[in-house]
Amino acid sequence: MKLIKSIYFVILITGIFSNIQIPPYQLGDWNVLNKSMPWVGYQEYHGFPWCRATNIFPYSIQEIESFVGQFDTYSNTFSRMIESNLVDTNIVYLRVDYPLFLSDRDYIVEYKSFNKGKDVFYQWEAVEHQAVPEYEDAVRLVNAAGQWALIFITPDSTQVSYSWNGELLGDFPSFSLTTAWETGGTEIINELRHAIENHYK
Repeated sequence: MKLIKSIYFVILITGIFSNIQIPPYQLGDWNVLNKSMPWVGYQEYHGFPWCRATNIFPYSIQEIESFVGQFDTYSNTFSRMIESNLVDTNIVYLRVDYPLFLSDRDYIVEYKSFNKGKDVFYQWEAVEHQAVPEYEDAVRLVNAAGQWALIFITPDSTQVSYSWNGELLGDFPSFSLTTAWETGGTEIINELRHAIENHYK
């Protein structure tokens, strides 16, 4: 019985400390990387570098949701996303192309969605899955996590906020992190908007 309790305690503690905490949408005090639109900022939150990019889209939440809610089609929407494969229920494998001598980054995440009033949120956190091995030519982001926040303004206007854990691991030079965060956040928001515009024009 003592052995069982000890094992349960270790599992419980491991679960607690491996759980990534996604910053709440209302969190302030960001270090600003780009004041123009899309706005991009970063800060440390519970031991990880978190980034956020935000802009207002002239589209309804439902129109935007049809893109951000389909994780397995991200490679059709975002240019650096070269793979986005559904591997299990609400679990996707994603791979991001990195330029020059840098290794690609990849991650497996489980996602969920929920509503708060008129607002819609999509969250994801890294998981392991036996169907996806680790690849020698990619750095696995074992702490990948993030959130899309689609905040209702009017029936035809939505504030889109994209938050993600900016930890890049591997061979990525630390002095280039803020540049990578600003570039990545700007690209994600702009490419999402372009995809929606092309779809509805």
